[in-house]
Amino acid sequence: MTIRLIVALHGVGSCAADIAPFGEALAAAIGAEAVALDGPEPYDMPPPRGRQWFSIKGVTETNRPARVAAALPGLLARIDGLAHDRGVARNAIALAGFSQGSIMSLAAVVGGGTFGAVVAVAGRLAAPLSPARSGSPAVLLLHDKLDTMMPFPLAGEAEAALRAAGHDVSLMASEGYGHAIGADMTAAAIEFLRGL
Repeated sequence: MTIRLIVALHGVGSCAADIAPFGEALAAAIGAEAVALDGPEPYDMPPPRGRQWFSIKGVTETNRPARVAAALPGLLARIDGLAHDRGVARNAIALAGFSQGSIMSLAAVVGGGTFGAVVAVAGRLAAPLSPARSGSPAVLLLHDKLDTMMPFPLAGEAEAALRAAGHDVSLMASEGYGHAIGADMTAAAIEFLRGL
């Protein structure tokens, strides 16, 4: 499989410019193009900064999946627009998300979406999970054991759920970065994409 486009999705309260270097590093390593997207909404918690894919104001385990589901069609439409403009099929696109962007990246595929691969950093699974099917993308979960914003056990829960549903998933743990993308995470993501 040849990945031709990396679509990078930032965390809550951040922006496309913050996640762009990660996407560009992955793309450069495999000879692809990278595009970083801004979340559709202004961040709605103090202090005012950046963008969000969905609001975390009053978010709970119960209402989070509905917020993700509401945000997903708009994201998929934007990705399809990028694909159309570049003449790229969805299965030649890899999603690379951090934190809330990771949540959205996973949501884009676990319901049956067709992409080439997913690199999900410091996220969680917050969408209904469909059984894997032919063409389901490989998923790499990257998570730091010292992450206090998205505790590391969330990665293990996501890995177990994806594996139980038949998805091709692997988890790489780092230690020492907290809620951030470390150099060894980038290296692992590049190795993963080169191996597709």
